Amino acid sequence: MYIYWYGQSSFKLQGKEAMILLDPYSSRIAGLRGPNFKADLIILNNSTAKSQAKKDIKEGFIIDGPGEYESKGVFVLGIQTKDNHLIYQIELEDIKIGYLGEINQNLTDSEIERIDNVDVLIVPVGGKKNTLSSETAAEIIREIEPKIVIPSCYQVPGLKVQLDPVEKFLKEMGVKKMDAEDKIRLTKKELPEDGMKIMMLKNS
Repeated sequence: MYIYWYGQSSFKLQGKEAMILLDPYSSRIAGLRGPNFKADLIILNNSTAKSQAKKDIKEGFIIDGPGEYESKGVFVLGIQTKDNHLIYQIELEDIKIGYLGEINQNLTDSEIERIDNVDVLIVPVGGKKNTLSSETAAEIIREIEPKIVIPSCYQVPGLKVQLDPVEKFLKEMGVKKMDAEDKIRLTKKELPEDGMKIMMLKNS
């Protein structure tokens, strides 16, 4: 599996049998280029994008609500939070990914329990009014204990909204400096057996 980032909460998960776009509108709404919309599955958690998606996306299976879904060998669990955000657990090629989108409040114990036991956690860290603060993001990460953490929703060039730089989150996690990658390649066998690893992506 390969993971690409387009800024904000917009990601692409590229597997051998399926391509998934996560929240493809979030980067465009925020002033970034964003991805194209051709994919096997399109997973949305931005309520303002749902009606537009149904106009723009002519192919692909759209997931935009809570419940259990299966398509192209991909299993998706959509979970509605107490403040009406959507978070997801996605299983692709035996790797479980927790996707928090652009939430701006801590998760309840029951929400943590439902998204628990993921290998990879994609978590917003930019603070302000729009997304989780570094401190709250770190709390959620420590509760879920994923093997890999991918931060999202932080300040990048061209972004219309004002967010904290990713360095604030890295400092909260005890990391001094980290280089971002163009893409992340993951296989089940190569996941860390012990401890947790933070991985950063360049926005495409």
